[in-house]
Amino acid sequence: MTQLMNAALLTGHGGADKLVYTQVAKPSPQAGEVLIQVGACSVNNTDLNTRTGWYTAEQEFEAVLQDTATTTINTSTGWGQTAIQFPRIQGADIVGKVVEVGVDVDPKLLEQRVMVDPWIRAESSGSDRYIGSELDGGFAEYAVIPASNVYPIHSPLSDLELACFPCSYSTAENMVVKGRITATDTVLIMGASGGVGSALIQLCKLRGATVIAIASHSKQAFVQKLGADFVYDRNKNLNDSLDHHPITAYLDTVGGVYFSQLLKKLKVGGRYVSCGAIAGPLVQLDLRELIYKDLEMIGATRMEARVFQNLVN
Repeated sequence: MTQLMNAALLTGHGGADKLVYTQVAKPSPQAGEVLIQVGACSVNNTDLNTRTGWYTAEQEFEAVLQDTATTTINTSTGWGQTAIQFPRIQGADIVGKVVEVGVDVDPKLLEQRVMVDPWIRAESSGSDRYIGSELDGGFAEYAVIPASNVYPIHSPLSDLELACFPCSYSTAENMVVKGRITATDTVLIMGASGGVGSALIQLCKLRGATVIAIASHSKQAFVQKLGADFVYDRNKNLNDSLDHHPITAYLDTVGGVYFSQLLKKLKVGGRYVSCGAIAGPLVQLDLRELIYKDLEMIGATRMEARVFQNLVN
């Protein structure tokens, strides 16, 4: 008889009613894979966005110039450039124990407590996959994961605590790596109190950078405790506050109306790195700001394997 396990199945794009708690067949690891008994798996924006269809919905781009018509762009692919196949078990942030290994996997991984790197990298460009999006993830009792994506963990932190790290902290580490943050930088972090933003503060401080955090008034004490050197209220006029800071890098998780205002605060040769747009994906860009200040603009989604190894270290 096929062994069963409990799982939360995503049956299609939509509201929470699209998640169905049920029993499904317990997976078996194939060559190069391991079976993990899930100890904990956290929920992130990517899980919510995948469920609601945020990555795949039709997007209407409002006219920027008066003589241009509104353009509707319809994309049938997810953020990983492939369509989501339903039903899908979501959950990228997996922490658990390896209970079975497939062929060509080091048996030393058996019984190891591991954390999972959610990026499944392909040899050919453009066909990467993400756990919980393009393949099943950790909202279940067990998950099959490529052995190359599991990292043994020796830590006093609980599974629940460790499950807060893979998505938010690897996203932040990827931004820091792509932004080439060092001790010589003054870094502006927008959305500093969120999962990725709070990770950015700590990872930038580990490198010795000066950190300027933008957060709501109620979260200012929190981000200051994390190590931010300067903290400013996002709901107040930021121009005067930021004018005297030599900002070399702007790490953004928010987008929206803050984008154009804060981009202007970058020094000549500065770097802008974005991983998300929780305040809205459509922004206004004055190309003169980009061109004549020799700015770099960097998107940060796909990450090299060394990024997750950095995080584990």
